[in-house]
Amino acid sequence: MKVLKYIEPRKMEIAEMPRPEIAAGEVLVQTRACGVCATDVKTFMRGHPLIQAGTVLGHETSGVIVESKNQDWRAGDRVVVAPYAPCGACEFCQRGQFTLCAHLWDAAIAPGGFSEFIRVPGRVVQQAMFRLPDAIDFVTASLVEPLACCFHGLDALQLKCGDSLLIIGDGPMGLMQTMLARALGATPIILAGMTPERLTWGARHADRVINVAEQNLSDVVGAGMNKVMVSVGDPRVAEQALAFVGRGGAINFFAGLPRDSRVTLDPNRIHYEQITLVGTFGFAPSHFKRAMDALATLDLAGFITRTVALNELENAFADSAAFRGIKTVAVFEGN
Repeated sequence: MKVLKYIEPRKMEIAEMPRPEIAAGEVLVQTRACGVCATDVKTFMRGHPLIQAGTVLGHETSGVIVESKNQDWRAGDRVVVAPYAPCGACEFCQRGQFTLCAHLWDAAIAPGGFSEFIRVPGRVVQQAMFRLPDAIDFVTASLVEPLACCFHGLDALQLKCGDSLLIIGDGPMGLMQTMLARALGATPIILAGMTPERLTWGARHADRVINVAEQNLSDVVGAGMNKVMVSVGDPRVAEQALAFVGRGGAINFFAGLPRDSRVTLDPNRIHYEQITLVGTFGFAPSHFKRAMDALATLDLAGFITRTVALNELENAFADSAAFRGIKTVAVFEGN
């Protein structure tokens, strides 16, 4: 089967690999679509400390089961697949902190989603693989995984109906958070970014959008927001976030920062104004299920701006890094 391997920063390579063999309880899925994630783009542009040369990237995956050794699933089932599932037994899982599971990646799809076939471990099959309704196509289904991450981030903020929310960052995740926050009843929602095409899409769900290339965010948004979501990996923005949150509010450092990043925060504001700082990554199976259930109800028109074949992904990564378009999805034969 064909796969796309990460070789080194700014270099990917189409390669041949044997089709995965599956064990009892597992299924083999023919990939039909896999979304391009910011982590994929960052790895392509500058490498990643946890990703080795030869790794097949991609984790926003949908497809068709072609072989099953699980009695609840059969060949021909259309599915969306989470990239991992928690063990349920470690100390973190016992506390409900599933994304910190000590064995999270012991049950992961193999290889990554930028391949023609993936092996889905039994734990993922049981917890975080769902049948697709006929009305949902494979490309749209690839959005379930990032939506699940956004649900996790908003939950950590304890976002409530009527909360004011500032989202800093107009990448795909920031736009999804804007859309979900509107559905959850947040108001007003302010979206800050610097890409006109993305801000135009975000304006469908935000009460106000601010282009930070044209306006100073501090001049427009004062302190007093109930919740602040930092969805751009810039330490300067993370440091600035405290200036926008009000008493009793919360900030989520949702986006990862470059290695060795440091920020300076006023601990007295956090202490006396009882401000909550959280960070989130990934999702629990419950978030994945919520995202699957919500998918058909969301206004996603125009969100996916480009679909590409496997051999076009290297150029697509570079375009995404240059903020061209909103969301790119790789599609495979038969989609």
